[in-house]
Amino acid sequence: MSMEQTIENSVSYMDGSEKTNGHTLTKSEAALKMYIQLPTLKRWASHEITHQEYFTAINRAVDYINEHLSESINLYDLAGVANISGFHFHRIFKALMNESPGEYIQRLRLEKAIFKLQTTQQTLTEIAEQTGYQSPHALSKAFKKRFGVSPSIFHAQPSDLTVPIDEPVFLPVNPEFKELTPKEVIIVRVINPFQEENAYIHAWQKLIRFMNVNGIPDETHEYISLSRDISTITQPDHCRKYVCITANPGIKPKGEFGKQTIAGGLYAVFTYQGAYKNLESLYCSIYRNWIPNSNYELRDAAFFEKYLNTPDVVSQDELLTEVYIPVSQCRRTNLLSPVK
Repeated sequence: MSMEQTIENSVSYMDGSEKTNGHTLTKSEAALKMYIQLPTLKRWASHEITHQEYFTAINRAVDYINEHLSESINLYDLAGVANISGFHFHRIFKALMNESPGEYIQRLRLEKAIFKLQTTQQTLTEIAEQTGYQSPHALSKAFKKRFGVSPSIFHAQPSDLTVPIDEPVFLPVNPEFKELTPKEVIIVRVINPFQEENAYIHAWQKLIRFMNVNGIPDETHEYISLSRDISTITQPDHCRKYVCITANPGIKPKGEFGKQTIAGGLYAVFTYQGAYKNLESLYCSIYRNWIPNSNYELRDAAFFEKYLNTPDVVSQDELLTEVYIPVSQCRRTNLLSPVK
């Protein structure tokens, strides 16, 4: 575990008996004490260095997988990218990602296939080529084994991304379209975003400390939340969500902090004013109302939010967020036509 996880785990077992000079420590005081003491221990310093090296190595492997998902990925090549022996790479990858490398790659490919079946008019041959399968038959076989139905049957069924909903009146539905150039960001993954109430706060605190910035968007840095999965497709505990700050060339990623590139291209940009808790309703409206009734389809790229101000200085009702949805012009009009 990282230092933060170790401390959080330790204080969760406190029963009120921990004292210093007769004073009973609160959980916050005990955590602060451990933050000061742990780095002074030689064995912890050695553990922390090794832990950070593992994170750096697996981040390289994950980035490689993301960029080469449509190609054949050899596990020994992945170990080479991570600079770890094949045996240890498999063990470390599973410890940090809760999946073996093969399971991780297979899941991403099938989830990408589902995404394209639900949101584009591509043929099964095209989808197979883009998800690393040698033929439509190979994709269909893997798909049916995992989900129990063929891709064509799955494609014909309505989904959470295609069933229209009544439009909430307070949500913006007319986006601005922007053509973006690729953008490099420093990232850290949000751990358990659907289960841990303060997951995003903890992630932002870590990233802001690492980047040595003050935590308020300015002319130099952009503050972004990046998502590579859609929660209606990917299981919540596997969703890849990151907080990001635009990269300063002088800062090199290390440990659990990585560097990713936000893809360039066309984005539909929805400007939203209001509390972050309502953003889920906005996404629901975009996917199930705006997309099906527009001349656009979702593009295969991460979607992200850019924060224009912060709850530290404005009220919840005054928060401004830009939601960037990657899109392209539709090739066909009937979303639920059969997959060939």
